[in-house]
Amino acid sequence: MAFQVQLKTQTSEQELDEAVDVCVRAYIGELASNSMVGGNESLKTLIWSAMIRAGLLAGEVYFAIDNSSKKVVGVAVWFPPGKSLFDSEEQRALGFDDFMQKLTPETQDFWANSYVPEVENFLAEVIGPNGTRDSQYLSLLATDPAFQKKGIATTLLKTVHAKFAESDAPLMFAHCAANEKNARFYESCGYTVRGKMFLEAPTGGYPVIVLTK
Repeated sequence: MAFQVQLKTQTSEQELDEAVDVCVRAYIGELASNSMVGGNESLKTLIWSAMIRAGLLAGEVYFAIDNSSKKVVGVAVWFPPGKSLFDSEEQRALGFDDFMQKLTPETQDFWANSYVPEVENFLAEVIGPNGTRDSQYLSLLATDPAFQKKGIATTLLKTVHAKFAESDAPLMFAHCAANEKNARFYESCGYTVRGKMFLEAPTGGYPVIVLTK
């Protein structure tokens, strides 16, 4: 298939909905995203939308667009050094605060006392004292399942790698994979595993695998 990668500074509602739908389909039944929504699949639309909107505000959002249908078939959300996902009131106001209010008390507690602090502390241990803020950090990467294994995810990654290849300042790319299969994909793209931890969650625990390039 033929597709193009576009850096988005703003999107139409239709295009945003297409990107969110890609994420929903890509992460059906996935342990890490299940823990984020407390097992409530209907809330995944809200969290993916919030993440993409936060990326448009404070990071960089890339869409892979199918040349034939003109629809979004892949999405990547990055945050540059010094910034991270939902680290400001402005970011959180773009859907995240509403999402959190819809979670059960148990899942809110997981976010506040397990997911965020444990992963942030681990990132600080393995990639630097400021965690994700020390890197060009990939918060979200998804490909429509109907278009996987066609080079979309690889191209989304390489587009950003190439953008900074000529930079005078050394830049570290980082990401947390939530299973060994995904970790192997990033390794095939030149990433190295820097550390692994196991995160306990009410919906079922899963590994957090930190990779950098």
